[in-house]
Amino acid sequence: MLNAVIHNFQDQLEYSANLSDESSWVEFYRRLWPDMIAAIRIDKNSKFQQWGIDREILLRNGKRFSIDEKKRKMDFADILLEEWSVCEFDFAQKKVISGKKIGWALDPDKRCDFVAYAIQSSGKCYLLPFELTRQTCIHNFPKWKANPFWYPKAAKNKGYTTVNVAVPFAEFRIRLCEQMHRRFGSETSLPLPYKNKQILLFDHGQSA
Repeated sequence: MLNAVIHNFQDQLEYSANLSDESSWVEFYRRLWPDMIAAIRIDKNSKFQQWGIDREILLRNGKRFSIDEKKRKMDFADILLEEWSVCEFDFAQKKVISGKKIGWALDPDKRCDFVAYAIQSSGKCYLLPFELTRQTCIHNFPKWKANPFWYPKAAKNKGYTTVNVAVPFAEFRIRLCEQMHRRFGSETSLPLPYKNKQILLFDHGQSA
């Protein structure tokens, strides 16, 4: 079903950037990384925001992670994967007329390490490795978009429309795991096992 509610972009931005849940975000990250020394929130318009970075996490050992934070009010047991952030959409025909700005799920210029996808009503937050998520979407969008219950989920804003695919999280998780397991070359092109009298590093699953 199409979403015919007209959203105000500024209202949505303020909802996403609401500082009332800042302590919850910080606690969430601290549980993930107990040695965290800073969780820097990036609110101002900048290159970081253009790259989809809302947060920088700094660890005591010098590691740092960049995160895109997304919030959703209700839990529908799915994840909204944005195909177009800005587009012209024909609601009568239920199709995109022209895309203006690619959605976050497919954006090749997005530079965050993770997407933190929080669902407030159920207290869930999915921490998604972004590039793996993007590759999963590239490979599976054609199939997902063929399901009329999942696509298109179009939201009107003032002057443009955002279009998403609503994929059940159970399905998304399966495809994400599949994307992690890819065949490397072929049996004829793989390097030969290394052997000598003292060492057997690899022998088709046999131990030395």
